[in-house]
Amino acid sequence: MQSEDEIRATFVKQAEWCEVLGSPLTARLVAGLAERLDHSTATGRRVLRWDGQADALKDAVALRLAGALNAFVMRGRVPELAACYPPNPLPEGDVLVAAALAAIREVDEEICSWLDFPPQTNEVARSGVLYPGMCFIAQETGLPLALYEVGASGGLNLFADHFAYQLGAAQLGDAQSGVILSPEWSGAPAPVVEPVIVRRKGCDRSPLDVSNPAHRERLRAYIWPDQPLRVERINAALEIAKSDPPEMAAMDAADWVEAEIDEAPQTGVVRVLFHSIAYQYFPDEVKARIRARMEAAGRLATKDAPLAWLAFEQDSDAGPRLTLRLWPGGEERVLATAGAHVHQVTWMA
Repeated sequence: MQSEDEIRATFVKQAEWCEVLGSPLTARLVAGLAERLDHSTATGRRVLRWDGQADALKDAVALRLAGALNAFVMRGRVPELAACYPPNPLPEGDVLVAAALAAIREVDEEICSWLDFPPQTNEVARSGVLYPGMCFIAQETGLPLALYEVGASGGLNLFADHFAYQLGAAQLGDAQSGVILSPEWSGAPAPVVEPVIVRRKGCDRSPLDVSNPAHRERLRAYIWPDQPLRVERINAALEIAKSDPPEMAAMDAADWVEAEIDEAPQTGVVRVLFHSIAYQYFPDEVKARIRARMEAAGRLATKDAPLAWLAFEQDSDAGPRLTLRLWPGGEERVLATAGAHVHQVTWMA
């Protein structure tokens, strides 16, 4: 269990990241709560005595609280705080935090209960780098793809082929889609062989059902409210996904991979395990089991029954990168680098 000072420090660090990633509202909110949240509410007591690791790479408590407050703003329950949120101008930090503390007092028990939920942003923009990775796999194999996503949240990125893309000179995906992704593109041209997706399955410890209004609210609440393009994207992606929700399992990632990725090859399709900014949260034992299953299945893969592992994950301090292991062979290739919210992509393959 961390000390109160250590927990407050995680809020300060999260505020710095929010500023870097273009959310001054969330940065001011979280930084102010780091100073002024106290033990006078159930929410404050739970946060400041958090039973676990409060930092962004573990329980992300600052984002849990920010998401809860955003949810109650969206519900119209805390009008004083809503007056500080878009489309209103960005307030001074003291004004914003005073309104947030008043909101916590007003709906204290409900906000405290919201802290049970881990943040699940399901960042749709990451398809801007995942989809060209899928195109690359289709180009390399000439086969349709069966998608398996771990850490899938609501599974929105399983619908990557239903989005529209402008990737440098390449126009890909569904031109009529309400989700339009056009990251700044540099490096090599994007692959243009588009995949045929024949299967979509996802896994998460606490998967969200895109057909459930309460779960859709949670997905929206974790999007920072002063980033309107992200809000528009997730709303459009939810409209796409809820008409045909993906198959989602509430399971440990290693258990699910061992259950779904048989060692026996599957002829005529590429099985693709993928994940984005999720693997870093898995325990080492889970990572080791996933790696062991993929390598065991990879040893039996053939040209007609290949296996792929596509990962968009943090590379130490160098930022996220897109890597691919494709069996037969299985050597890791770095396909691209990109920011966490995929505003830009440098393609390297």
